[in-house]
Amino acid sequence: MASDPPFRTIGIAGLGLIGGSIALRTRSTWPGVRLIGVDHDVVLRDAQAKQVIDETRSSVTALGDADLIILAAPVPAVIDLIDAIVSARLPAVVTDVGSTKRQIIAAARRSGLTRFIGGHPIAGSEHAGLAAANADLFAGRPWLFVEASPESADVRRLERFVAALGGVPAHLDAAAHDRAMAYLSHLPQLLAVTLMSTAADACDDDTLAASGRAFREMTRLASSPAELWNGILATNADFVAEAARALVARLPASSHQLSDAGGITRLFAQAKQGRERLDSTHAPGPTRD
Repeated sequence: MASDPPFRTIGIAGLGLIGGSIALRTRSTWPGVRLIGVDHDVVLRDAQAKQVIDETRSSVTALGDADLIILAAPVPAVIDLIDAIVSARLPAVVTDVGSTKRQIIAAARRSGLTRFIGGHPIAGSEHAGLAAANADLFAGRPWLFVEASPESADVRRLERFVAALGGVPAHLDAAAHDRAMAYLSHLPQLLAVTLMSTAADACDDDTLAASGRAFREMTRLASSPAELWNGILATNADFVAEAARALVARLPASSHQLSDAGGITRLFAQAKQGRERLDSTHAPGPTRD
């Protein structure tokens, strides 16, 4: 049985995969918590019909009665929502779930939003929208708090909320977060998209059908929505470009390199060591971003 909820009225701006999953898990954990959705009318009607939320609002500025506001929108939209919250002088604790953090944190500081706590649940899917939401999405997954003081009462409340959703709270600074995500999430997304488009151009349907499990697993993320990734890549372009250059530098791309058994053996050995380090963390890698 969950303890008393740290927040009694929660506004969620964006009821897609992440926002919808937060709502579903909150509903199952604390049925008495009031959930208010902000999104397009068609999404809100669907969310109410499925009893994912209790009420709807036309704008984040109408969430004056919320004690927690979760910004579950694409990164550029989060920055606009921060400005709107400040203009409306809303008293709530505010957090986000964005995949990049430097621009969001800077926007919150610039605006004077003192109760803002940057957040990023390392969970997701190649599927988008409320239909893909899953109450167990955050189970055992890291939930990063960025540029947040662990001693803050607001942060402690939010950590308790996240833990009840199944997440594992952790802390990181904004630059370290964005650089890590460039290598662990954003580059893998680009790899999946590029690999899939390259193979699709080179192979007809019959030869694509001969692909094995490895190819299908490596290209799963190719189905991810571009409208989400445009904002992620644009707000982390420097670190993603760094990661892409590092990858290209290691990728054997000539006949000579591919015929160099010693070089290939060293590359495989380095990769094996890296994979062993990953496995020793006892946590699956990021599933979306």
